[in-house]
Amino acid sequence: MARKLDVPGVALITGAASGIGRATALSFVQGGCTKLALLDLNEAGLATTKELLEKAISSAGGTPEIGTYKCDVSSPESVASAYAGVKASFPRIDYAVHCAGIIVFAGASVDLSVDDFDRQNSINYRGLWLCSREAIKIMRTQALDSEAYPDNHISPVRAQRGAIVNISSGLAVYAQPNCPAYCGAKAGVLALTRCDALDYVADRIRVNAVLPGIVDSPMTNPNPEVRAWLEANPVQHSPMKRFGEPEEIADVAVFLASNKASLVTGASWSVDGGSLAGYT
Repeated sequence: MARKLDVPGVALITGAASGIGRATALSFVQGGCTKLALLDLNEAGLATTKELLEKAISSAGGTPEIGTYKCDVSSPESVASAYAGVKASFPRIDYAVHCAGIIVFAGASVDLSVDDFDRQNSINYRGLWLCSREAIKIMRTQALDSEAYPDNHISPVRAQRGAIVNISSGLAVYAQPNCPAYCGAKAGVLALTRCDALDYVADRIRVNAVLPGIVDSPMTNPNPEVRAWLEANPVQHSPMKRFGEPEEIADVAVFLASNKASLVTGASWSVDGGSLAGYT
């Protein structure tokens, strides 16, 4: 379970309809957040996530304020519209975690179609960039959280205008056969994270990335055959020899977004059961 946040502010999560995105929203709630903006193209999944969050917040004695926004991250217009809706509904965005992503096992480069390459990059890299820059635009206009939430007694040294966590992948650093577009897009996310961390550090906006390993989520395991192959192959090559749970990724993302990680920016945190350690 996520530790309590110093500032239970407003959290925005893309890809919130399932998997790591839904788990991240729940982790923010466990940390004390009652105000959340949920973005995804899957409206039915968003409705389910919202219902789960409302139940969790209400059972803890809080009053949920949850907005859902249909968003196609591959479309600049859709992203701009969704973030404008969030800005109109909430006073600020304290935390933004960008989880939207897909993976297509479409073969090695010679066998990979241009359409499949473009689709993965339009969501996993370009789409994340579109979302991150909208979040930064909003965060730059905000007061420091120490000023916005004076009753929380945030140290001026640890104060921030906002924090962004981008979900990348261990495959940004080491490769797996037959997914060059996915590996390339996730490596791009790491480069983007480092650049944004440097460009907006003076604005007191922190930007970090999480590198999950093989996670037991709908994106990674779309059917029993794929799950069985993953369990028999890459999972067995990881030191812990097990799938990660979405909640294990979510809790790290929430920590990195929080003031408890106030000296961390431009970092890439592996949450992969030791896989990266085994490759280096």
